[in-house]
Amino acid sequence: MISRLRTLARWSLEARNWPLVAALVSLALLAGAFAFEYVWGYLPCPMCITQRWAHAWLAVGGITVFFALRVAPLPPISATLGVGVVGALSGFSLFQAGHHVMVEYGLVDLPPSCAGAAPAGGISLEQMDQLLGASRIIPLCNEISWSFLGLSMAGWNALASAGLLAVSAYILITRLTQPQGSQP
Repeated sequence: MISRLRTLARWSLEARNWPLVAALVSLALLAGAFAFEYVWGYLPCPMCITQRWAHAWLAVGGITVFFALRVAPLPPISATLGVGVVGALSGFSLFQAGHHVMVEYGLVDLPPSCAGAAPAGGISLEQMDQLLGASRIIPLCNEISWSFLGLSMAGWNALASAGLLAVSAYILITRLTQPQGSQP
């Protein structure tokens, strides 16, 4: 059992495989977000939706890079660049989740899309609630509707995104510090 886990860990940390692993983590986080909404009734705020989009882009990017590395005859540096793409998308996801956490704790002001005011040419959260009916009230971005061990969903998302970014950085650093002939 332990040897299988080690083999899986080694496989996951290979530059050619990491984009798929990161994509699967993002898909799992998206599945969790949708389960919180549709199974347990925790409605997303506008900032939660932007975090979902960040993970959707990470999933699409990771899967695309993974298959491009498998199908196309690309030079070895392509795997390193693919890990860089996954790292950049993970950083964007971390930024979205971290910004939401700072809004939740009052460290930064609510963005206009969350403050209840109508953005230019749009409708406000109150107007959206009226259109959707009283049974579906969109929460404000600075209200924590669920937490576990003192972290909100945005906080857990930030930790997961930071982990994806850290692993991407680790793989990049190890690839860039290896002699050119020894990269798989």
